[in-house]
Parts: sequence; C-alpha cells; structure tokens
Amino acid sequence: MSTNFADAIRVIMSRHPEYAPDAYDFMRQALDFTMEQQPTEKKGKHLDAQELYLGTCAYALEQYGTMAREVLAFWGVNNSSDVGDLVYNLIEVGVFGKQEGDTREQFDHLPPMEELLIEPFLVEIEELLGDE
Repeated sequence: MSTNFADAIRVIMSRHPEYAPDAYDFMRQALDFTMEQQPTEKKGKHLDAQELYLGTCAYALEQYGTMAREVLAFWGVNNSSDVGDLVYNLIEVGVFGKQEGDTREQFDHLPPMEELLIEPFLVEIEELLGDE
C-alpha cells in the first residue's frame, strides 16, 4: 500500500495499464465531488457503486461538458464496468477503501454512459430547436 498518490498510480499502471493515469486522478476528484454533493444527512457516509458512478458522470459533465464522453473514452473509460475497474484498482493499492459487502460487480450493468453524458445535451438541443 502506498501513501503517495503518484506512487500508487505507478503501481497501478504496472499492474493495469489499460487505463490512462489521468483516469485515476479524475476518479479521485470525482469521489470528492460526489461526497460534496451528498445531502447533509449522507455527508461523510459510504457511497454505494451506483452513487459513485452517477457522481462520476456528473463530475465529468461539470468538468468537460459536451466533451465528457470523449475525454473518458480517451482514457479508456467507456462504461460503468470501467469505472468499477478504476475504483477497485485504487482500492487494491489502498487509495480508496471499501466496506463489507462491496463488490466490483456492483458497477456492472448500471445506466449506459451515453444516457448520462450525451442524452442531456440532445434533450437540450431538441428543446432549443423546438422553441423556434
């Protein structure tokens, strides 16, 4: 286990080179963002896979807007399973923690990224075109 994030990423990259190093830094920031967005009664409490995944997508939208899907794809992140891989790779080196009952498979079969990262813009465009 590494206490230094850069060292942790080096370890992860030696074991799991399929994702870009920037994806892990993004994931750490997405966790912080998601925790901050939680209602007061949930602040500081454990996030489940769906909450973290949805928060990650919301953070991507906030950071990259219409390019969110492309940025994540550039890093190798194309679906909820990829987010689960990132999370569990970070758990493996001690950067993230997990609770009893948490599994990597809980990230599988969550809503498609296209629904979360592209459709909001399509609806917005349709609404703008419909107002003409």
